[in-house]
Amino acid sequence: MTEKNYYENVKQVVYLSNDDGMACNECNGLTDRNLASRINHYISTHGYKLLHVGQETGNSDDGIYHFSIAVLGK
Repeated sequence: MTEKNYYENVKQVVYLSNDDGMACNECNGLTDRNLASRINHYISTHGYKLLHVGQETGNSDDGIYHFSIAVLGK
């Protein structure tokens, strides 16, 4: 049995973080800071698929930060 490449034909990638409330790249709607709502919007409205969910950690002038992130593609 051969496995299909899940990432095959992905031409556009969107990076989402719970740190920002940026508008949707497709329709400029949904400025909700809730990461789950934003992920669901891209999947159900624009046909994206979830490629990765994880965490981003780093240092800034304000100290250490931790964000949840999602990468979606279509």
